[in-house]
Amino acid sequence: MSEFKAKRIKRDCNFDKNWVKELHGNTYARCTLCCSNFSISHGGRNDVTTHVHGKHNMEMAKAASSSRCISSMFKPNKAAAAIKAEAVWSMFVAKHNLTLLTSDHANKLFPKMFPDSEIAKQFSCGRTKPTAVVKQALAPHSLSKVASVASNSSFSLLMDGSNDKTDKSCIILEWQLIFFAALKSSLESQGLQFSYAMAFMCDTTNVMKGARSGVQKLLKDGHLHLYDVGCICHLADLTQQEETRILRSMVLPFHN
Repeated sequence: MSEFKAKRIKRDCNFDKNWVKELHGNTYARCTLCCSNFSISHGGRNDVTTHVHGKHNMEMAKAASSSRCISSMFKPNKAAAAIKAEAVWSMFVAKHNLTLLTSDHANKLFPKMFPDSEIAKQFSCGRTKPTAVVKQALAPHSLSKVASVASNSSFSLLMDGSNDKTDKSCIILEWQLIFFAALKSSLESQGLQFSYAMAFMCDTTNVMKGARSGVQKLLKDGHLHLYDVGCICHLADLTQQEETRILRSMVLPFHN
């Protein structure tokens, strides 16, 4: 004879709103300090006074006085306004291509310019903070916006080496391969494809414009449609020189 065990029935408990709306009638008072209900039917106001000066209630009052309010854990609106001003300043520095060292002077200048402003007094934004804001917040946000637009439309590539003049010993012969790999890695990290690139602009060095193994040659090997714009800086310089030559020939006769 097989034995069968009765299957235990599972009962789910659901929250009932009446639990938090339980009323004890008009003869009870509610103490918000110790979260308890007590009767005032016998002594009325005297029952309230007795409860307030009771041992348990006094201990709760002592604990409450030494506890910090949760609102003190958050920064007040003035601090938030100062943080907003620092973010706006960081954006200003990046947008107008100013040196980050400017922030060291602005940090001391604003409180003197606006002595009656609490935000200016709390403004604390030296070179370190804008650097972090630009690199870790503004740059990723701006880059993602550009990548979202370029991912569905044609775009041009502009590549130029740094103009920093420092003494470096780099025994590397094939710089073009490194530049090409860096350019490809940058595009792939943003989900962009070379097939959408329609033009390429770079300086006129052999590494970039070499006919046999330059970066431009490596790009065109797989994308014949890529148009060579040239170096826009050199084009602008040549244009300025030609404009100056023509303008000088027009101004001198007029002046004489």
